[in-house]
Amino acid sequence: MYMNSSWFRKLLLSYLPAFFVVVTILFVVFFQTLNEQNRKEAIKANEFLAQQVVLFTDNALKTLDYRILRDILSTEELRTFFNTDLEDVYGNIKANKLVDDWKLNYSIIDTVYFIRLKDEFILGDGSGMKADFLDEPFLELYIRGLAKTGEWTGKRSFQTYPSEKAKDVISIVQGYPHFSSTKKGYIVVNVSLAKLKRTITPMYNPDQTYVRFSDKQGRSLMDDTPSKEGTRSVLSRYVSPYTGWVVESGPSDAGLSRFVLDFYNIWVVIAIAAVLLGVLWVIHVTRRNYKPISQLVSLIRASSLIKPEDDKLGSNEFGFIRGALEHLMEETTKTRQQHKETFILQKKHRFQEAVEGSAPIRETEWQADLLRFNIDPAGAKSFVMALEIDRYQQFVQAYHHQDQSVLKFVLSSVAQEMAGLNGAALWAEWLSDRRLSAIVWVPDEAAGSELSAHIGEQIVEWVRANLSFTVTIGVHGMASSLEEIRSSHEIAGNLLHYKAVLGIGRLLRPEELEASTLRVHDFFGTLHALSQAIRLADNGWRKQLDELFDQINDSISSRKEIESFLQFLHQQLTRVFLELPKDARNIWKDTGAELLELGRTWETVAELQQGCTKLFEAAVAKLQALKDSQRTRAVISDIRTYIEEHYANPELSLDHLSDKFNLQAKNISKLFKEESGGNFVDFLIGLRMDKAKQLLLGTDLSLQEISLQVGYFNYNSFNRAFKNVAGLSPSDYRKQQASR
Repeated sequence: MYMNSSWFRKLLLSYLPAFFVVVTILFVVFFQTLNEQNRKEAIKANEFLAQQVVLFTDNALKTLDYRILRDILSTEELRTFFNTDLEDVYGNIKANKLVDDWKLNYSIIDTVYFIRLKDEFILGDGSGMKADFLDEPFLELYIRGLAKTGEWTGKRSFQTYPSEKAKDVISIVQGYPHFSSTKKGYIVVNVSLAKLKRTITPMYNPDQTYVRFSDKQGRSLMDDTPSKEGTRSVLSRYVSPYTGWVVESGPSDAGLSRFVLDFYNIWVVIAIAAVLLGVLWVIHVTRRNYKPISQLVSLIRASSLIKPEDDKLGSNEFGFIRGALEHLMEETTKTRQQHKETFILQKKHRFQEAVEGSAPIRETEWQADLLRFNIDPAGAKSFVMALEIDRYQQFVQAYHHQDQSVLKFVLSSVAQEMAGLNGAALWAEWLSDRRLSAIVWVPDEAAGSELSAHIGEQIVEWVRANLSFTVTIGVHGMASSLEEIRSSHEIAGNLLHYKAVLGIGRLLRPEELEASTLRVHDFFGTLHALSQAIRLADNGWRKQLDELFDQINDSISSRKEIESFLQFLHQQLTRVFLELPKDARNIWKDTGAELLELGRTWETVAELQQGCTKLFEAAVAKLQALKDSQRTRAVISDIRTYIEEHYANPELSLDHLSDKFNLQAKNISKLFKEESGGNFVDFLIGLRMDKAKQLLLGTDLSLQEISLQVGYFNYNSFNRAFKNVAGLSPSDYRKQQASR
C-alpha cells in the first residue's frame, strides 16, 4: 500500500510541473495559432484576389485581342477599308460600324481608330489625316518598326481632340494584313484604365483591401491608395503570364493591419519560454521512462518490417517508429496501385487478343473474361465500332500530350455514355494512338442495325458539337460469337480506310462499299497519261488529273490504294523526268519532295486533289518557262505539228523531215528526243495507233482500209505495230471493246 502511494506521489510530482507547462503552452499555442491562422487567411485571401484580378483582366484583354485578330483575318469591312481610298464613303461607314460593334461588345474600350498608310487617312475616334492627328508620335513608333505590334502597352495619355481632357489608356496595335511583313495600315484599340478599374472594383472592398497594377517597367497603371504606397503592407504579388503586369494587394490600413498581423510574434516569444521550461523538466522525467520506447525500437529492428537499408527512416526513436509505419503504408499503397495498373493493362491486352485473334480464346474463356473484367452484356448479340480521330497530325500538334490523354478519355466516356443511354453495354479500348475499338452489346429486343447506326451518329454529332475536332466511325454487326466479333472488328476497321473518299466526321457502314466492287478503272493508264502530260507541260494534265480523282471517287478507293497510286505517280514522274535536261530534273526534284510531303499529310481526297493541282500547276509553269527559253522550241513544235497532220503519209521519215525543214536527220532526232522524251519513230507509231483505235471503235471500216488510212501499205506491218502497242491484234482489240 505504501509502495503504491509512494509511486503515485512520485508520478504526480514528476508530471505535475509538466502539466502546468503543457497547459501554458496550449494557451499560448491557441492564441498564437488563432492569430497566425488569421494572418494566413488574410494572405491567402489577398493571393486569391490578386490571381482572380489578373485572371479577369487577362481574360478581358485576351478576348478583345482575339476578336480583333479574328476580324482582321476574316471581315470584309477591314479588307475593303485598307484596300480603298478616301472616296469609298460606304467602305468607311462599314468600317465605322465594325468599330461600333467592338465598343458595344467590349465596354472597356475607350477609343478605336484605323490608319491606312497609302493615303495616311485615319478612321475612327478623331478621324482625319495622320499629320493632324494628336496620336501621331505613338503611331510613328509602329510605322517605323520601333515598337512591336500585338502587345499591350503600358499606361499612356490619349486625346481625341485638343479640347478634350487626356485619358489614361493602354493600347494594342495590330498591323494589316496580319501575316504579311508589308503592312497596309494599323488598327489601334485604346482600353480605358478607368473603365477597366471599374470592372475590377466590385471584386473587393477598397476600404479594406488595396490593389495596385504595375507594368513591366514598374510604372503604376492602377492604384487604390497611391499616397500610402511607401507604408502599406504587400501580402500578395502576382505576375500576369499574358501582359507581364504585376499585381500587388494588401490591407488598406497599413498601421492597424500590421499591428494585428504581426502581433503573433509576442505569442511566439511566450511559447518559446514555456517550451524551454517544460523541456528542462521533461528531459529529466523522460530519462527514466525511456526504457519502454527503447524496447519497442529494438523489437522493430529485430523484425522483418524494416530492411537494413531502410534503417535511416528516422533520426530518433519516434521518427524511426513513424518511418516504419509510413514505410508499411507506402508499400501497401504501391501494391494496390500496381494491382490496379496491371488490371487495366490486362484488360486492354485481353481485348486486343479477342478482337484481333492474336491468341486462341474459347467461347467459355471469353464469357469468363467478361465476368472478370466487370463487363455486363446487355444481350446476346453485339456489334463492333471502330472510332478514329480525324486529322490526327493536327490533333497532336494542337494539344499537349496530357491534353491528348484527357480528350481520348472523354471520347471513351462519351461512347460509354451514349451506349448506356440506349440500353446497350460497351467495352472500348484504344488499340492505337488514333483509333478506339469497341464491342457494343445490344438488348435482345432491340433492332441491332438501327441501334448501331443511332449510337454511332450520336457519338459523331456530340464530338462535332462539343470538341474542336471530329471523329469518323465504322460499324458492323450483329455478332453472336467471338469469331463473328473478330470478323466485324476487321470489317469496321477496314471501313475507316475509305473515309478519304466517303468523307470524315461521319458514320461509315459496309453498304456504302458494295457498289464500288462493280466498277473497274484503268488507273495506271490514267497515271501514265498524267505523267506524260506533266512532263510535256501539256495543259491536258488537268483533264488527266481530274479523270484520276473521278476514278478514285467512283470506285471508292481505300487510303492504301490511293497511297499506292500516289507512289506509282511519283515513280512515273521520276522516271520520265530523268530523260529530260538537268534544269527540268531540278524542277521535278523540288516538286517530287513536295508531293511526298503531301502524301504524308493529306486527309481527304479533296485535299489531295487540291494539293496535287497546286503542285503540278507550279511545276508545269516552270517547265513551260524553261521550254520557252530554248531556241529550238519553235522548230520542234513545227515538226510535231507537221507529224500530227501528216502521220498518214507512208513516206514520213527523218529524211523526209530533213528535206522539209532543212535540218539534218540526226539533229532532228536529237532535238525531238530532248523536247519530247521519246524518239521520232515511237511518237509517229503512237499517233498512228491512237487513230487506228478510234477507227476500230468508231467505224465499220475493214482492217486493211484502216491500215491504209494510218499510213501502212502493208497490213502485216500495221498488225505487228498495233500488237506491240496495244498488246493484242486489231481484230481482237475491236472484239474486246465491243463486248464491254
